Amino acid sequence: MAAVDNGSFSAAARRLGVATPSVHRLVQALEAELGVSLIDRSVQPLRPTPYATAYVERARTLLTDLRELDASLHDQSSAPRGIISVAADSVVREYLLPDMLAAFHTRFPDIEVQVLEAGSVRDLARLGTDLLMQSGWPPPQDAVLRTLAETRWLIVAAPAYWARHGQPKLPEDLARHGCALYRTPFGEVLKRWVFERDDQKQAVDVEGWLVSDSRSVLDGPLLAGQVVARVNDLSVRRQLADGSLHPVLLDWTGLHAPPISLVAKRSLTRQPRVRAWIDFAAGYTAELARARLPGGLQAVRPSERPEWWKRRVSAGPRNAHP
Repeated sequence: MAAVDNGSFSAAARRLGVATPSVHRLVQALEAELGVSLIDRSVQPLRPTPYATAYVERARTLLTDLRELDASLHDQSSAPRGIISVAADSVVREYLLPDMLAAFHTRFPDIEVQVLEAGSVRDLARLGTDLLMQSGWPPPQDAVLRTLAETRWLIVAAPAYWARHGQPKLPEDLARHGCALYRTPFGEVLKRWVFERDDQKQAVDVEGWLVSDSRSVLDGPLLAGQVVARVNDLSVRRQLADGSLHPVLLDWTGLHAPPISLVAKRSLTRQPRVRAWIDFAAGYTAELARARLPGGLQAVRPSERPEWWKRRVSAGPRNAHP
């Protein structure tokens, strides 16, 4: 590669810090091993043969992979330290980060984490942080985009609520219940809940006396037995385990459940402290997904983006609501 890039054996030797005859011998040995001519030595600068062109192209990819492997081993051998800034939407901040941060600090005590509210911004360049974690689909941007975990919509209420009002047997029955309504950071109130079972699809427009852009605000009346809610399954693990919330309509799949996503600046992904966060977040959310409740349901599949998301978010940061 050095000989091809620099046009002569002597220039390649200077770049590599070795003697020129060594480069001659190594190239000759490679040609003998492969049984083809790689360098046309009759012209200056040296000209790679078609065999060499293909070989070097593939070799560049392999060397890039090797350097990344070396970097990852180096990161593991030294304790990451420094500051990282993480923007997060309300669902991630309220239901994922509290426990994750405690576990992360135990593993990486020398990293300082700064957590900021993302609001409606989903473009990392506008946020100005190293990373973004969100419940949803990030719009296209010049960054590393990663889905950490798929989620499942659950229709839940307190057992006392179901005892008073009865459990719905079909999605359409939800229209007769008072539902807690979530308003997205983009101003969309999610009133239409869409369900699927086998080849059937049902959409129901729900109503309720409470609308909020904070899931934690909805939790008070939900746990008090006053409303029904559609919630991300990873956000109610404890309530499902202790029985304070009971899920219904488990034979139906709620469509458009948002994944847990991560966005990272490309230029920072090889820094030990940023790599540590990405790898830890991936492992942490994967473990949550493996232990999801209720058990025994079909595997969670990647969900399609809803129409409101396509209208409001997918165009990217040029819109008023990126």
